[in-house]
Amino acid sequence: MKIRLYDHPFVVAEPKVFEVNSLAEWLFDYYGDSPAVKVQIFSGEPSVETDISDDIAAIMAGDANEYIILQSPAGFDPISWAYIVIAVLVVATIVLMPKPVMPGNINRTQQSPNNALGDRENKLRLLERVEDIYGTVKSIPSLMMPTYNKYINHSKYEYGYYCIGRGYYDITDVKDGDTLIAAIDGASAAVYAPFTSPNNAAPYLQIGGAIIDNVLTTRRAIEVDGITLKALNQVQLAPVVDYNFAPGNRIYQQTKKPNFNAVAAVGDTLIVSMANTVVSTSGSATFTIGTHGIADTSGAQLFAGIVVGDSVTVSGTISNNGIFTVTSKPNANTLIVSQALVTESVAAATFKITRNYSGSYVVTAVGDGYVDLSVNTWPSSVFAPGASVQIAGRTNYTDWVTLPIVDRTEVWCNVTAPNGMFKDDGGGKAATSVNFSIEIERLTAALVPTGIVETVSGTLSGSVQDERADTIEHATSWTGPARVRMRRTSAYDYDFGGGIQDEIKWTDLYSASYIDRSEFGNKTTIHTVTQATARATAVKTRQLNCLASRKLPIFDGTSFSGTLDANGRLIFGVIGATSKIVDIIAAVSSDPKIGRRDLATEIDMAQIWSVQQKLDAWNVNCGQFNFTFDTDNTSFEETITSIANAGFCIAYRQNGKIRLAFDQKQTSSTALFTHRNKKPNAETITRNFSSDAEYDGVEFIYVDPDSDQSETITLPLNGIYTKLKKFEIAGIRSYEQAWLRANREYQKLIGQRISIETSTTSDARSLLPNSRVDIVDNTRFKSYDGEVVGQQGLELTLSQNVTFLPGAPHSIILMRRDGSLQSIRCTAGSAPNKIVLGSLPSEAVVTSYGQDGIRTIYSFAADTTRGAQAYLVQEIDLSDAQYPAIRAINYSDDYYLKDYEIIPNKDAVIS
Repeated sequence: MKIRLYDHPFVVAEPKVFEVNSLAEWLFDYYGDSPAVKVQIFSGEPSVETDISDDIAAIMAGDANEYIILQSPAGFDPISWAYIVIAVLVVATIVLMPKPVMPGNINRTQQSPNNALGDRENKLRLLERVEDIYGTVKSIPSLMMPTYNKYINHSKYEYGYYCIGRGYYDITDVKDGDTLIAAIDGASAAVYAPFTSPNNAAPYLQIGGAIIDNVLTTRRAIEVDGITLKALNQVQLAPVVDYNFAPGNRIYQQTKKPNFNAVAAVGDTLIVSMANTVVSTSGSATFTIGTHGIADTSGAQLFAGIVVGDSVTVSGTISNNGIFTVTSKPNANTLIVSQALVTESVAAATFKITRNYSGSYVVTAVGDGYVDLSVNTWPSSVFAPGASVQIAGRTNYTDWVTLPIVDRTEVWCNVTAPNGMFKDDGGGKAATSVNFSIEIERLTAALVPTGIVETVSGTLSGSVQDERADTIEHATSWTGPARVRMRRTSAYDYDFGGGIQDEIKWTDLYSASYIDRSEFGNKTTIHTVTQATARATAVKTRQLNCLASRKLPIFDGTSFSGTLDANGRLIFGVIGATSKIVDIIAAVSSDPKIGRRDLATEIDMAQIWSVQQKLDAWNVNCGQFNFTFDTDNTSFEETITSIANAGFCIAYRQNGKIRLAFDQKQTSSTALFTHRNKKPNAETITRNFSSDAEYDGVEFIYVDPDSDQSETITLPLNGIYTKLKKFEIAGIRSYEQAWLRANREYQKLIGQRISIETSTTSDARSLLPNSRVDIVDNTRFKSYDGEVVGQQGLELTLSQNVTFLPGAPHSIILMRRDGSLQSIRCTAGSAPNKIVLGSLPSEAVVTSYGQDGIRTIYSFAADTTRGAQAYLVQEIDLSDAQYPAIRAINYSDDYYLKDYEIIPNKDAVIS
């Protein structure tokens, strides 16, 4: 939290700013036992509403993000300040400051794929927390660079660079999906320790062959997704071939290479280029001088292709050879010309005209070997050898694709022949090849073309029907934006008599930029090359995964095996893979990005080590934590609480140090609270009675290490339940640990029927979480507890009458001066308020107030009901400096019923 301190409320000056963990502790540290100035404390900006100067509970809670403190002359309220001093200096404080949210089921907001139940695939986690793995988990590493594909020897490979997590790891079982990388031909994986990368060092784990590429940034152009590159003679008409121009508006092809209907479409514009072509007819004709008329007497339609305006060259006559202009055509067999004629009849006159249909036309219809064009009519049929008919604007270049990246240095193109490359004339597959060309044009910063073009050529060859492919990598002479296009330069072989398979595609276009960073800090990373097999490409998303075990300094009870610096770099000793909560708590506490705590002064490592030994002695799996912290809104206190919770513990702070309280079976209580050491009228007991509407079963979900999948333990095993309560505790990753915890939760579910909240005297300050205590129910009319007011031998005189139940053994619990308890069997005495001890008390009983302190406190009950007074402490609230509050549940040995029973076979529990 942040504290802003103003030295005087009326002086214009910048405040002093402090970053602290506890408001109350800071007040005591800064001002001492008695401040010399008046201190006003505000939760936020100063106002009457935010003034908490006299609210001791709010000061002790310290749960705001920011506090404003105003100083002015005069002192602090001595009573309030005394309460603060007492609260700060108490021997035991079980709350973590700020108070954490108690862990429930796993929170999957902003999660990494490690913690996901579904969609466990490698993802880019932009602006999210780098995975903090503790223990061993199945890691689905996050992308650190976009994956890209390259072809090597006609096989497709996917390159990736991934982040496993912060810190050092032992890595095993590196897989693509369910297949080990080591079992995939051509696949490789290289794992790099923190502060190393492919750009500056060798990997500490290499699987498969070495990976040559450095880490780089590639950006794939989405416009390129398998564009078919066709030959020019597959998209455009042949430039010089023979055509027939039919009278009217139709052009016929002499050779269909390619066919009109394969390349042309209605609406296309055709450009016709042809030489002048002479059309000649011969036959008998009559020339008449007076009418300027020429008559066709042959019946051979000599004038069928001649129209008004034509210049007709006549030969083969005696008197009428020459060039005549047709002025009219009265009918199909008569021409009227402008020039004078000599009357004669000729048996073999020749008539010649010149035709040229060059021009631009719009296609109106397309058929097999012909097109109809948008012209009124062509007067005559013309055979035009060597004519050119081209579709306007038609080219075999692809569209330009822009690569706007300012730091781009290379262009990569993947070119493939998915169906192979071969010719087959029936005698087997023969080799063929296709050439292609790539044009790369430089662009300005505003993406304007400059005309500077670099051309790269390539070839795909083969005689097989398997995919042929190649990656063309070209480093341009400039850095920055470019645009790229491609074309096939080899013509399609229409003359081959067999089958041809030579289709090629432009599959991928990448801009590539090399990264100048040598390493990426305190992260373990993995560089991979994976062959895109049929199995792999059948799945749309890839899943690189591995088993990652965090390596940490190992604590042996007195010292650590190694030392990490503030950046996380190993600078001394050794580290090892560990799932033990003692090592993990030490790691997160000292981590500058999580706890920033001093292990020597703020973490009781010796006490936590002793708890670890108890857990290991019970079951080696129970003191373990295996989880990925992946959200940036998890506080240090919540982190510690989650780790402790997985290990059957509650974390608390005592004497300024974080410690653990192990939840275990307890044969005796550690404290006794009666009406003599409780605040009057401040006790609430809640009793729950089972009904069909309540939970009566447990559904416990955990990640099983054998399957690396979520498994469920359902209790009771006989399946007789009405409603299941779901548990999914972070960090539990073994069947044994899950079975024991599930049974703990189930036994508490069916046995936890009473909860109590009571305010006590300062005796409660010495309690620890998960400790068993005896609390007498002062909500009942009769209370068999009080003080010892007299003693004669082994007969004690009590402050209240007690009742002995017939036939039942009874005992009295006496509180010693140090707060500990002694239980002694007893029998009825000489009066209703007297009992006879069955054995000697361990220390002198105090029966009067004086130098020995207060009278000895007792609690009396029949042994058969003694358990009803036992409670398990869940929380202690110290916000009231005079009366700490205890919140507890009824204690029962049944909670721990399954702790030491034989754990059933997993297959019998999990279906």
